[in-house]
Amino acid sequence: MCPIRVHWHVKNNYMSHWRVKLTISNYNLAKNYSDWNILVQHPGFSQNTTTYSFNSTALPTVGFADEIALFWGVTFYNNELLHADDKKLGSVTTEILLGKDSNSFTLNGGWAFPRRIYFNGENCEMPLPDTYPMLPNGSSTQKLTHPQFFLLLLCLTVKVLAIWL
Repeated sequence: MCPIRVHWHVKNNYMSHWRVKLTISNYNLAKNYSDWNILVQHPGFSQNTTTYSFNSTALPTVGFADEIALFWGVTFYNNELLHADDKKLGSVTTEILLGKDSNSFTLNGGWAFPRRIYFNGENCEMPLPDTYPMLPNGSSTQKLTHPQFFLLLLCLTVKVLAIWL
């Protein structure tokens, strides 16, 4: 079992890269993790990556379809993942810039999560892509018609006038 929780959030989708926030949270009330490490398997690591506030390195992948990166804390800054208590949660966080390559990885269908995660050598189960909800591929097709727009405008005008009078 994975002793921690990992939050992987794609914050921004830029022209040449994605900005991802990786947060590791310790919900254990009795155990700190010093000199922790986390191994992440994700196809986005095949491109240039930049990591802030964690140390990182890409690992050679023989027999794996996706690239693997190893992260660990910066000494005297966040190499200690503290335990949780009744007032706060022990967590460390970083941001990662993943270079884009549409041949190796896209956000098509909304699947942006890592394929596999190991924390201090323990496997952390990730949901399969087929079991996770998909993001919509386009914007909503419902648009206001002219009569609906004027009715909405009339309602807002009446409300504003009622407040002023």
